[in-house]
Amino acid sequence: MKRIIGLALLTVPVLAGCAARDRPAAMGGTAVAEAATVEMKPVSGWRAMIRPDDAMRIDTLPARWAAARAGVGRRGAAALRGEGDLLRADAGLAHPALPPGSYRCRSVTLARGLVQAGKPFFCYVGGETGERVSFTKQTGTALPGGWLYPERDRYIFLGARQRRAGDVSLGYGVDATRDLIGVMERIGAFRWRLVLAGNMMEVYELTPVAPDQQGAGAN
Repeated sequence: MKRIIGLALLTVPVLAGCAARDRPAAMGGTAVAEAATVEMKPVSGWRAMIRPDDAMRIDTLPARWAAARAGVGRRGAAALRGEGDLLRADAGLAHPALPPGSYRCRSVTLARGLVQAGKPFFCYVGGETGERVSFTKQTGTALPGGWLYPERDRYIFLGARQRRAGDVSLGYGVDATRDLIGVMERIGAFRWRLVLAGNMMEVYELTPVAPDQQGAGAN
């Protein structure tokens, strides 16, 4: 499965502290991307790295997602409908490849029968390293960061809650108390979601920052 992705030259400054206007940061300073042919491999090696209990969470994600949706009470029903494909388990589309660069992101959590939306933040997707691409959350408090492994029409996320914004140095399997796993899918034109398969359903929505706005401050 191949497709041509045209990518602009992106120069993204490294995040320098938490200011009133957060700036998206590139891992390693400057990200250079050029037109490339991306081939999604049918199966990646993530299963060789993941713990059996976490692999089960990935495999049972559709059933757990259905249970979370079914558990949404009357107060959360309107919010659930309003999120549309973002919270629909079968909304994943083909051709999930993510262009490297900065993304505007937000999180939505399904927990205790409620749908709760968080404040917007910035994420960054790095260039390919072998078959995998990096993912980091750059602003806010909870700071997931790690690697995305392509598998058919999705990516599998293996990472950890990092100690610093824009960091990806703490890998999956180093500290089980900080480990994070999930699934990344494309759900629309220039729209992706990362579902973190933890004790609660936390979903990140990702939309790319326009090439001419890469490095611009957030509102």
